[in-house]
Amino acid sequence: MAFAPNKASTDGRNVSFLTDDSVHLRGTYWDPRDEGNISVLLLHDFKGDRAAWKPFLPAFRSRGWGIFALDLRGHGESLRQDMRSEGLTPLERDLHSPAQYPADVRAAIAWLARQPKTEPGRIGMIGVGLGSDLAYAASAKGWGTASSVLISLDEGRARELAGQGGFSPRSCHLMYAEHDAGSSVSAHTFLSSTSLPKDAFVYPAATSTGIDLYTEKFPEIAARTIAWIERTC
Repeated sequence: MAFAPNKASTDGRNVSFLTDDSVHLRGTYWDPRDEGNISVLLLHDFKGDRAAWKPFLPAFRSRGWGIFALDLRGHGESLRQDMRSEGLTPLERDLHSPAQYPADVRAAIAWLARQPKTEPGRIGMIGVGLGSDLAYAASAKGWGTASSVLISLDEGRARELAGQGGFSPRSCHLMYAEHDAGSSVSAHTFLSSTSLPKDAFVYPAATSTGIDLYTEKFPEIAARTIAWIERTC
């Protein structure tokens, strides 16, 4: 699905860059209002794409943040890899591989850090579903983010995506639905494993996950997101 910025975000520009394994990633980038302001990477869920963030962009952009909405490999417009004639597609096995989607996130953070108005120490990340797991892994492995918001975390999968070695997450805010069994279990481990600052909030009686939860609880969930990023990033 091609990403079409809404009328409140017409200054966004589509960009393309390479991962270390020569995947051509696509995204849309909005400069921060002022040099050195917060910049945020938005990560979608498995089988989603960056268009999922369209309804929420005005809220984020109103803060003057730089915004980078990414298509992970095999999703949206990120379909090409050098030396392959066929297009990339979402693969279930990649959900547990430290060599696939994590490479996309590291490349995206590095690209964002190189932008003229980006302050490298003020990069945040907001993820839903798989994007949440990747954001948590990035925090734990020191891939270059200062703060993360996690929507519907699978803590065990995040550890698989992070790969071997130390796992020391910090500065993360988890939000999830009360009747999301997987995230409820993950929340207990999250609270015991994540260093301060950290926070977890459960939406009582809710059942939605990922971007559906964000849509259902918007704009309150966006207010929580913004408050956390601006306090910790």
